[in-house]
Amino acid sequence: MSANNNVKNKFSWAIGIAFFIFALSVAGAATKLKVNDEKGARVFKEPNGRAQTLMILPQNTLIDGQGKKNGVWTVMVVPKDGVKTTGYILDIQVVEVKEGEAVTPAGSVTPQAELAVEIQFIIDQNKLTIRQGKDLAKAADVLKTLVAKTFRIENPQQQKQLACDIYFWIGQALAKQDDDIAAIKEYRNMFEVDENAAKKTTDYVSDSSTSQLIDIANRQYKGVFDGYTLRIDTLPNEAVIKIDGEVKGRSPYSDSTIQVPRVTLEIEKEGYKPIKEIVPLKGAPTSLVRTLESLGRTVRVSSNPPGASVFLDGRDTGKVTDCEIPFVQYGPHTLKVKKEYYADHEERFIVSEGNDPLSKSALLTVKDYAPVRSWGGPDKKTYISPKALALDKSGNFYVADESSIALQKFNPEGLLQKSWGSYGQQVKRLKIPSGIAIDSKGNVYVTDQRISNVTKFDKNGQFMKEWGKSGAKEGILIRPLGIAVDRNNDVFVVDAGNSRIVKFSSEGELKKTWGKPGSGQGQFTLPTGVAVSKNNDIIVVDQGRIQKFTTDGVFIDSFGKLGSNEGEIGRPLGICLDGNDYIYVADTGNNRVLKFAPDGRFICQWGGGGSGAGQLATPIGVAVNDKGSVFVLESNNGRIQEFRMPSK
Repeated sequence: MSANNNVKNKFSWAIGIAFFIFALSVAGAATKLKVNDEKGARVFKEPNGRAQTLMILPQNTLIDGQGKKNGVWTVMVVPKDGVKTTGYILDIQVVEVKEGEAVTPAGSVTPQAELAVEIQFIIDQNKLTIRQGKDLAKAADVLKTLVAKTFRIENPQQQKQLACDIYFWIGQALAKQDDDIAAIKEYRNMFEVDENAAKKTTDYVSDSSTSQLIDIANRQYKGVFDGYTLRIDTLPNEAVIKIDGEVKGRSPYSDSTIQVPRVTLEIEKEGYKPIKEIVPLKGAPTSLVRTLESLGRTVRVSSNPPGASVFLDGRDTGKVTDCEIPFVQYGPHTLKVKKEYYADHEERFIVSEGNDPLSKSALLTVKDYAPVRSWGGPDKKTYISPKALALDKSGNFYVADESSIALQKFNPEGLLQKSWGSYGQQVKRLKIPSGIAIDSKGNVYVTDQRISNVTKFDKNGQFMKEWGKSGAKEGILIRPLGIAVDRNNDVFVVDAGNSRIVKFSSEGELKKTWGKPGSGQGQFTLPTGVAVSKNNDIIVVDQGRIQKFTTDGVFIDSFGKLGSNEGEIGRPLGICLDGNDYIYVADTGNNRVLKFAPDGRFICQWGGGGSGAGQLATPIGVAVNDKGSVFVLESNNGRIQEFRMPSK
């Protein structure tokens, strides 16, 4: 059954009750009363205006009072579902009919009165719903259907008053849904109907927000309202301004045509917490200044060398180092720095809360190498049977040779320093030199795999001392190969025949021994090379693996895999570190040089069998100078090649 049918049934029931009451009055009731309220009178179940409404009686309806009072209420009896029920009506809505007074019989309701009561009844029903904030949209829709019915009311004043009531409560329903613009439109409709009736409807409105909307509607009706003025500024500027969901511009922003007394203001700017608030407007211009709360920090990115492209969370920022990325949100991020010829630098970092810029730096390392020059060669006799290579801090070369020349020094340009070692006289004691190391004072240490010892020369090549002999006992050696000196001038020897590392003082005193054959941590399989990091970590390469230790032989880490694929290690015979602890391995078995980051990440490789420029044949030694040039000693080609980053 429809809502309108329900209303009609209830109304018919009310009219029937009116006839019944009149019948009672004719039968000799004690008091005769007449409804004198033009809107009709409600009969309540209890003497309380919030109680259940039993019926609504139209104006001039005659009823039988019981002669009883309850404060401001008159008591009456009405039939409800066939049962006589006590009802209550306000005294002010009825008047007593004196004996002999001419009256209209109760229930003689004209169609006009019936229509007015029906409209008022529906208004009252939905008014209660709206006041309770329930089914607001539905209530507004029901009330809108009544507007056309009011035009059927013949009494002009009654017609206008009902129409104003309808528009008012539609406006109330819309205002409670925060649709101020639509509410003002309905309130304005009241004034369009009749200004006096509209004022009568709204005289007792106490809610300030509603009063403000009604005032705007009245001023719009009179044509004296241009709009409210709202001015917005932000720190920082250039924030997006939205009013009631519509983008209006960027701060600072001003609008003097706002038609509602309150707006939903939204302020948005990348890198800052968005603001959303309800702003009430007044007659005077409303000026707001909002300081935006940062959601992140500026990140400064630098690289060595500079000029690298910067990517943040996989997105190209369009910036190159050194640069700033503004307003990076708090939380975890991924930074990548890319530059031609260099390995990508990538790191995860967290932007924590703070005001100052966060600095990130990338130390880039070369990944593309090209040959730039060489010394010696297959057809030359510069190096006859080279075995090892080392550089001192001045860039001079030291080359160990299995031939009678044993050990030679060359200046950075590759010229032989003949006078070093008394023109070779001092190094004749060497048989098969296999490793070279230089300490901070320029002293030179050489391993000899034939006589299994270490020989020490001063910076001029003069013999100082030697120690060691062949054997497996602690402190003696079998076929020693690689050798290195740490920051304390302690000497570390790869005791290849015993698969261990032996640590000596610079005077040959035994200090520590560790390692044994095997593939576990701290064990070795054919160890060949050793180097020392800036932190004094000891780096050892054996077949297919690189291990890292403290200077006392405590295992730290390992990486690498045996093989010939990219990044795999074959039969290495040389190892060195650059000034940033990047690791270079002479991968003899695969005729190439491998480069690893300090954490073991593979960077690049180059070489390949052959005697052409950039090709390698049995590389057995590798060294790096302070300019980043990589020098590779080749046994089969009898030469040293220098590699650098390609020039553009």
